[in-house]
Amino acid sequence: MVSAADLSGVHVALATPVSDDGTTLDHEGLARLVDRAVTGGVRAVCPAGSTGEGPRLTRSARREVTSAVRGLVPAGTPVVPAPSAMTARDAIKEIAGLADAGADAVLLAPPSYYPMAPDEVTDHMLAVADAAAVPMVLYNIPGMTGVSLPADVVARLAAHERVVGVKDSSRDLEYLQSVLYAVGDTEFAVLTGSDTMLLASLVLGASGTIAASANLVPGLGRAVYDAVLAGELAAAGTAQRQLFDVIQACRAGTLPAGWKAALSLAGLCSAAPVAPAAPLDPGRRAALADRLRELHAI
Repeated sequence: MVSAADLSGVHVALATPVSDDGTTLDHEGLARLVDRAVTGGVRAVCPAGSTGEGPRLTRSARREVTSAVRGLVPAGTPVVPAPSAMTARDAIKEIAGLADAGADAVLLAPPSYYPMAPDEVTDHMLAVADAAAVPMVLYNIPGMTGVSLPADVVARLAAHERVVGVKDSSRDLEYLQSVLYAVGDTEFAVLTGSDTMLLASLVLGASGTIAASANLVPGLGRAVYDAVLAGELAAAGTAQRQLFDVIQACRAGTLPAGWKAALSLAGLCSAAPVAPAAPLDPGRRAALADRLRELHAI
């Protein structure tokens, strides 16, 4: 069973390579992506999240990509997909299917669309954790869901034996710090999804990151993480600046069109996003290619 200790380090928020019409999984592209990430030093692979366009995939497609990733990663590499469900009952059912497909844990965001009070978020997450087939990592991404996980809610959930961590993609360092203070000495992984702030997050005490950038430049995230671990902050700062520039370049268009274009330019997979999203337009793609060559990222 995955524990908080297993989630320290750099993990990839895996993109989902699809056919040019955006409708079917590209298994060859997926194999290239996973190989690049694993060879670059990631510790866990997290498919079907925001970068992986999980909410746009069908439940069967999320299960398919999870099963494919399980077959591609080395033994002992945690696979942590993200289900997408509006109710606890549906989340529990999907998590069971993902576990059967090879998931070691899941990354679970609160239901989107309707506002939720803190107690409602807590009750929902506890109901899922009580019945989930594998451990859970909470996913705080209010910019996408419209629902935040307050620090005191995270602390309450961290007391549950099957809630082993949180990924914070709020881009709010004060919030991240408040979560770290709230969970205290609990064995609980606090991970940033904002790899532009990886160095700052690690210095505050974060356990690591689940990062989109690890699809393209996994070695840069590892360089930041390893340098901080070794107490070499100047080297960490140099790597963070390089990482920051790559991320800023790949934020072209609407998420994840810029990342998909970058992965295509690197020869890893098609630039097509999952339907109905559109790929980056030719002008932005050309500008992105120029910038990534300048940064030695492709």
